[in-house]
Amino acid sequence: MERLTDLDLIKTQYETDAIGQQVETGEATRTLVCTLFSISRQEWTAAAQTGLNPECMAFLHDSADYEGESIAEIGGVRYGIYRTYMTDDGGIELYLRRNAGVNT
Repeated sequence: MERLTDLDLIKTQYETDAIGQQVETGEATRTLVCTLFSISRQEWTAAAQTGLNPECMAFLHDSADYEGESIAEIGGVRYGIYRTYMTDDGGIELYLRRNAGVNT
């Protein structure tokens, strides 16, 4: 599977409270266009051996578009970004998984 789609990258924003704890104050979302690929059998096996549940890989053509976000959303479904890979042509691969902490 390979298709172009909108990808929402979500960064959690924090603020320090009166006693010095980091408190979540909201989320900042940016929408980009990515190419969505299926996970290869080799990637699925390697990730599953470490307890991850990989679903797909989103490719961004410019690695500068990725700012360290840990959550991605595609078509209303939230994914955790469990691994990134910089490609030789300046792009970045974002490997996505479904997990209880980011599904809403």
